[in-house]
Amino acid sequence: MAFAKKIVSEEALKEGGNGSKYITKSGIYDVNIIVPFVSLGKGGSTSVDFYVTYNNQAQTIYGNLRVANNDGSENEIGMKTFNKLLVVADIDEVADPIDGELPIGKNNAMKEVPILESLEDIDCKIAVVNEYGKYNGSYTQKQIIRNFYTADGRSASEVVSGAEPAQLDKDLEYMKDVYKDGVTPEEIEAWAKAKYPKNTAGGAPATSAKAAPSFKRKSFKKA
Repeated sequence: MAFAKKIVSEEALKEGGNGSKYITKSGIYDVNIIVPFVSLGKGGSTSVDFYVTYNNQAQTIYGNLRVANNDGSENEIGMKTFNKLLVVADIDEVADPIDGELPIGKNNAMKEVPILESLEDIDCKIAVVNEYGKYNGSYTQKQIIRNFYTADGRSASEVVSGAEPAQLDKDLEYMKDVYKDGVTPEEIEAWAKAKYPKNTAGGAPATSAKAAPSFKRKSFKKA
């Protein structure tokens, strides 16, 4: 007798457990990568983000997939994950980004971004985990890309070895929300219900009171 058994049917994976048209929960999802695009951090780091369709709905996955650090060196963790996409997509080499436009601006406005044309129109499965924490008195939410699989569920190592799909089954156990900085699931649930307000996590740095401005006094003699 078991307490629970995993369900790995296509429908279970596709819906991510919540039936949403958007990828908002930790899980493994069937997507079509319309095209990846490159994002540059303020410090000089390079990340790859993904414009995809899921359940016939276009959306952007900002998956914190950093491939280069601020100093230009390779980010080993991020590049390892990105390389798995190349394996499952059967892409030997990705050309340098080219200028493109995607409807990812405010109110779906077109925005110029460097796109990776070599990885257009890729059907695959993507594993994402939500990571919650807090910074400067506000809760934070990051969506982290953990892995890629072929459309039929094979991991990169299984593609290379020719083994039967098994890794996805194992990875499902780890597709759970991550909580850092002492944040609890109950806090995040309340934060979501309140529509994600800022400055509600406590612990914000104290702000020193500003001194009242001083002015030189001008004396007026009585006539």
